[in-house]
Amino acid sequence: MHKPIQLLLILLALLISSVSHHAASATTDIQRADELLDLLDSGVVEGNIEKKQYLEELVPLVPKGDLARQLRLTRATCWSYDMLDDAEIDQALSFAKQALTRPELANAPDDKLDLELCYAWFSEQKGDVDTALTYYNRLVIEAYRLENLRLMADVRMMRGYLTSFQGNYTQGIEDLMTAQTLYKSLNVTVWVQHSLYEIATIYRRLGDQENAIRYYNQLYKSHIDNKQFDKANVVISSIAIAEEERNNFAQAKKLFLESYHYWDANGEKFRKAGVAVNMVGTLIKLGEINQARQYLDEAVPFITPSAEGFYNYMQLFYAQVHLELGEFSQAHKSIALARAAFERVKSLRGLVQVQLVESQIFLMQDNWQAAYESLYKYMELHMELDKKLFSRYNAEMRTRFNAEQIEAENRHLIENHKLKELELAMLEQNKVQQWIIIFMGSIILIIISIFTYKQSQKNKLLSALALTDELTQLPNRRYIYTQAQGYFECATNNQQALSCISFDADYFKLINDRYGHEVGDKTLTLLADTCRAVLGTHYEAARVGGEEFLILLPNTDKAQALKVAQVLVNQVRNADFSLFPQGFSITISAGVSSLSDTDDKLSQLLKRADEALYLAKKQGRDQVKMI
Repeated sequence: MHKPIQLLLILLALLISSVSHHAASATTDIQRADELLDLLDSGVVEGNIEKKQYLEELVPLVPKGDLARQLRLTRATCWSYDMLDDAEIDQALSFAKQALTRPELANAPDDKLDLELCYAWFSEQKGDVDTALTYYNRLVIEAYRLENLRLMADVRMMRGYLTSFQGNYTQGIEDLMTAQTLYKSLNVTVWVQHSLYEIATIYRRLGDQENAIRYYNQLYKSHIDNKQFDKANVVISSIAIAEEERNNFAQAKKLFLESYHYWDANGEKFRKAGVAVNMVGTLIKLGEINQARQYLDEAVPFITPSAEGFYNYMQLFYAQVHLELGEFSQAHKSIALARAAFERVKSLRGLVQVQLVESQIFLMQDNWQAAYESLYKYMELHMELDKKLFSRYNAEMRTRFNAEQIEAENRHLIENHKLKELELAMLEQNKVQQWIIIFMGSIILIIISIFTYKQSQKNKLLSALALTDELTQLPNRRYIYTQAQGYFECATNNQQALSCISFDADYFKLINDRYGHEVGDKTLTLLADTCRAVLGTHYEAARVGGEEFLILLPNTDKAQALKVAQVLVNQVRNADFSLFPQGFSITISAGVSSLSDTDDKLSQLLKRADEALYLAKKQGRDQVKMI
């Protein structure tokens, strides 16, 4: 062979070897990048310092032109900021706001939604709960539209945590139980544990300490089995709070001290301070006022106003300590700080306690008028809190009723999610094996076309089922609230009338208890059939809860809506009960509200209807009230 040809072959071999080496190196970098991204996504890495270390390794591994991984990197960076550091919270908000201006997000809705969720979460940590809740409510709808299981779970987890803290237990428990179901489907163990913790905490706030402690003990055992001792210690503090609320003060103090000394031994000053604040409530009840003050003074350097969950109670406890020591001026200052902190997070439960302590301070100062006014405000807030607590039974029943529907929806969503993952894996493989794309392209297109057609038909059916109540065949809560928002926007933009009727069955629990759930189901079907007969095709009705129904009446003023509601009440009262057990009867109570000039949110209209319904119940049932 001629030497020039030999030289050319050698150079060609070296070139191929070099290209192969670089390709193998690039493939290794991508694999490591994906490992790190998956690790950060899993929630296993919870420490912010550890997250930043992984990010330092990750940044040089992601190619600049790899848009999908660059966006995942951006998302991971947003979630790496420390929510306990005020400066880092500001940095996170600035980062998220800037990242959301990237034009590439127009074609990456999942990444955009996650960045918006990051912005909402840090807004909540900043104390701007109104902005956070507005984002959460919108992002829940977007996540379901995208059929992204992880984002559905994340948004509902965060909204459930916030709404339950505010005292909206119905929304909180529904969100958190749904989030837990989705996390289990995705096998995201860390977030299954988080959601279980929050569900237990809701039960604790509802006053069901036995169930709360039962859930906490399950979680504690899981953490111990997995050698997650920090998390186990967090659960110990929560059990202590539950024991305090059961009036087991000695046991509560013992558990608090166990948690306190654990964090002290591990040098966790903020967490130690948090436990100290929680323990003070128990010490005050035990009459150990000087010791309570000592723990509060110790916590002050570490509990800043941004740490809402501890700061508000720290100030409340300070007020109680000052009161016990006769330091009334300092007590009033602490009360003012506690009230402002509870108002920022819309915590009705905390505000109730603030009013009670404030009335006691005024009483000790012989300021009878101020004490009376403060106590009167306490009673008003307490009645509002009791009303929310009354929703506990409805929350549990609604969650159980929707369990099968939620599971069915999740199965469908999981199937689609797996298909998307398979598609992404195929695309990655095709980057290395381009010739397979040429050979298989036409076949894949045919298969996808057939599958897409069948899937679209299936999706249409599942979509209809997902928006329909299985028992009554009326629309469900999700459908009617979406419709209501559309009617509300149309009515406000065009200055048109809009009314709604909220009604439910009187003494429905007694029907279930006396005749059984089968008769209860027949009763709900009767109410649905009566709705259809009265409303015809003019208005829409939906079942939004166990025995709760909502009717939307577009282009209908209050007087017309009142007539419709009265006809409905009369029709139910005079219905044919011949197919029911002997002696059976049922009535309903209804509340009517209409759009007013001051309404800027749909929730205001719906709330008035609920208040009118409550008034109808309070004044004897089997009637219509209007607000």
